[in-house]
Amino acid sequence: GEQSQALRHIFFGEREAQRVPGLPADTQVLPVGKLVVIGGGTMGGGIAMSAANFGVPVTIVEMTEEALAKGLQRCEANWQRTVASGRLSQAEYDKRRALLSGSTDFEKTVGEADLVIEAVFEDMDIKKSVFSQLDKIAKPGAILATNTSALNIDEIAAVTSRPEDVIG
Repeated sequence: GEQSQALRHIFFGEREAQRVPGLPADTQVLPVGKLVVIGGGTMGGGIAMSAANFGVPVTIVEMTEEALAKGLQRCEANWQRTVASGRLSQAEYDKRRALLSGSTDFEKTVGEADLVIEAVFEDMDIKKSVFSQLDKIAKPGAILATNTSALNIDEIAAVTSRPEDVIG
């Protein structure tokens, strides 16, 4: 029937979405023990929550204590709504919340990360400034990711000495 066809389509679609065309099958996955998200706004908070949902320790970095508190509170409120609706247990919330932390110490926090995801304003000059700083502070081999939806990632990567480590 129609539902069966739809479920099969979803099943195969999920598997296909995990494949990257041209990527060799023996490509090694880089371990991510520590993730940092630069910016705790709507996008940054959502990215941080997704990481914690999948068991990855994540730290949101913000410029001020006030912005950091607001970002962490937004994440907590989103999870609490899910708990209140019965789609998430309190124990699971506690587990996820324990994986989420925050900091205003950009240099120290970024320096410890395996993966840094920038989620700041969609402005090329701001993103270039952030990536220039990340290039100096992030440890060798760390992946530097941008959350841009429209800006040229190659242009952002060009401000670093390691454009091969920059992804979008």
